[in-house]
Parts: sequence; structure tokens; C-alpha cells
Amino acid sequence: MISEVDWIDNGGALDLMVEEVGGLPVLRVEESLVLELRSIEKLMCELAGSKGFLFSSCTHQRDRIKIKAERLGRNFVNELKRTKGKFERCFPSHEVNPYVEVFFKCIDRVDDIHSLKDWPTLRNGAAEAFLVRINDLVEFVRLELSSDAFKSVLKRFRKASFKRINSLECYIDALFAQHSRMLVVRVDLSYESGFVSGREDFYGDVKRVKAHWAKMQKDLHKGIPVDGLLGFACKLEYGQLKGFHFHLLLFYNGSNHRQDGVLARMVGEYWRDSITAGAGRYFNCNAVKEKYRYLGIGMISFNQLDRVSALKNRVASYLTKVDYWIRLSPESGRSFFRGNMPKLKSVKRGRPRAHELAQAVPRTAA
Repeated sequence: MISEVDWIDNGGALDLMVEEVGGLPVLRVEESLVLELRSIEKLMCELAGSKGFLFSSCTHQRDRIKIKAERLGRNFVNELKRTKGKFERCFPSHEVNPYVEVFFKCIDRVDDIHSLKDWPTLRNGAAEAFLVRINDLVEFVRLELSSDAFKSVLKRFRKASFKRINSLECYIDALFAQHSRMLVVRVDLSYESGFVSGREDFYGDVKRVKAHWAKMQKDLHKGIPVDGLLGFACKLEYGQLKGFHFHLLLFYNGSNHRQDGVLARMVGEYWRDSITAGAGRYFNCNAVKEKYRYLGIGMISFNQLDRVSALKNRVASYLTKVDYWIRLSPESGRSFFRGNMPKLKSVKRGRPRAHELAQAVPRTAA
């Protein structure tokens, strides 16, 4: 059901969402919560396809009644016990995947969260009361997920996500159509702890952060601090622990630039020192690219299919696909920015590519 976007396994996440601690890349708390949202969606999909009672009663020692649970039922209760407080604290102004939203509704319907922790020990009347409540909750999930209203919301949510994914992939293809070799740079831009934290005036801080990005984008196009920019993609995110931050992907002409780690450092330092007047931070992903299992940054030629695939399906896709599980609320305005689609030139200069030569050679008659 979600195979098109279900690519963020634990290893894949570590490849993309890194900060260096003790010389090693680590998964941040907020990214780990994205993985939890992904697991919740999977669980809800299973519930939607399930039938019958997931919880039933059986006799135990001296005819005492206890609860018997199917595997899916146990997983459901275990997930409910985690509550949604940590998600609300880390993502205070976001909308979540529709499946996850239904799961949060389930949590709101649980009167006594502590009963979820003790359910295996419940007996007789307490066990029977719990059975009624939990089976009613499962049925609530099934009815919600099968409703026309839910299907309509899910359709809109998926359409918006896939539209952004396709837009970025087409953009990368268009850049490679004009430039046979590009130097791809990824830098994560953020702020010092407490600066534009979003805790007191969230939307005021959003406006301030976007002003920083507008200045950064304008200067990048001017060739500051590095000339020769071919294109870019940028995603604004917010987490309670990390605050506002950008995932920035830059494309430079591979014929003019080679030292991607140096370029990334120059961009990061410009953000820190000039754009934010010293309040910014940055993480140079290109400086640790040897730690990535799928290399989709650095120098990439159009015919290096494995690297182009890693760029599109791993590196660039993180800027769009995480939105499938959680994204800033519409009140925050745009959170994804991309360069203009390059116009196709009528005459291409330089040596023809291999596939172009093959098309130009006439076939001899048999």
C-alpha cells in the first residue's frame, strides 16, 4: 500500500540524517520519531485489513477469566501505551499522515492509559470490561479507515506527496539532460540552541527563518560564496529539540568544480557568518560521504546509474518523502523550495553522449 515511499529503514535513515558525534554519524531524536510514525502507519494498515476479535477471553486457574490477545492486538496496545505526548512536544505545529491521525484519535479515546500497561494481569470483571473497550476501539479504527471521508483525506495527502517527489526527480533529470557531470553538495543549515526556537512565537520565527533563506537563495544565485550554481532544492523542517533547520541540496558544474567538501564548507560558513551573523550552524554531509552506504553526493556523471539512483531515491527523496509521514502545517506556508526547471536548449554543445551517438549512426541494410 505504501511501497512507493516505504524506503526509510534504519540503515537508510542513518545514511541520510546524520550528525557527527565522536567521529560517527548518529540518528537524531526527531528522525527516530519519523521512523516511529512510519511503524504506526504500517500497524494501522494491518488493522484496516484485519477481521474478527483481536482480544478474547479464556479461563485460567479456578475458572478465573483472563484476556487472550492476537499478535496484532498486542502490537496495537503496545503502541498505544507510548502515547502521543512526545510527538506533540517535538512537532508542535505539524500535520501527520492520515493513518497516524486516526491512531492519535484512538489514544484520545483511551480513558485510563494505565490500564493498557496492566491488561495481561486483569481477571474476571475487570478483564471483561477491558475486552469490551479494546475491541470497540479496534472496530472504531476499522470503521474510520474504511470511511469515504478518510479515503478522501488520504488521497489528497498522497497526491501532494507524490507530486513533490515527481517534481524533484524530473528536476534532477532535466539538470543532467543539460550537464553531463555535476558536483552535488548537501549541507544541513540550522541555528544555535535557543535562537528562533519557535517556542514562544512560532509563526514569527517562521517568518524570520524564511527571510534568512530568501537572502541565502538570492546570494547563491549571485555566485556567493561559490559561483556556477546550476540548481538547488531545499526543505525547511522544525523539531522541538533541533529547532528550525534546512536540508539543502546544491548542484554545481562538474567541469568547473571538484572539491565538494570544500564547497559545502564554504556554503555552511557563509550561512553561519554572513546570513545569520554568527547564530547559524551547519553540517557538511560531503565531508563524511565515505560513511554513506549509498553515495548520491559528490561528483556524479549522468551515466553513473548507481550514483544517480542514490541521488534521486535516497538523498534528494528525503527532502520530499518524509512529508508523507509528517510535515509543517499549512499555516507555516511553503516548506519546500526548488530551482526553476531548466529550459531545453535547441542546440547542445560539447561531445555527444554515447546514447546520442548510437542514435545518430545509421543502420546498415541486412
